[in-house]
Amino acid sequence: MFYYPSVLQRHGKFATIWLAATKAAKIMKREYLKVNVIRTCEDIIQYILVQVEPPHPGAPRPRFSLYLSAQLEYGVVRVYHKQCLYLIEDVQHTLERLNRMDQQLKIDLVELEQPGLLLQDALNLMDTFLDAPSPFFGVMGVEELPGPLEIPQMTNR
Repeated sequence: MFYYPSVLQRHGKFATIWLAATKAAKIMKREYLKVNVIRTCEDIIQYILVQVEPPHPGAPRPRFSLYLSAQLEYGVVRVYHKQCLYLIEDVQHTLERLNRMDQQLKIDLVELEQPGLLLQDALNLMDTFLDAPSPFFGVMGVEELPGPLEIPQMTNR
């Protein structure tokens, strides 16, 4: 036999690699990320070179056929490619969030730089109304203007 079924079972040593190579089932992101690509390649090489210990005493050493080892290496390439895509996706997502935060900070700073959007203080408000016409302009018959503390009273005679 050129492979042991226990190695390729759903929870076996090369299960995710085998599923990725044959596209037999949909693999979840966490399963892709659990695979250690370097260690898996070393394990495949050990099986090819017949350096793996036998599962039972007196049994022959397990080995893979050339076809199976090629399929597993193809699966490793697919898993590594998928891990790289996930990494790129995470980096892009992080950069977008940082860019969004940077834009929000710029928006806040730009608003502070525009004096027209801020509330005017009392001094600017006085300067604005200094050149305004008098509220008593055009009123006839008032010889003396009332003081600011005197409120004109209307009386019925």
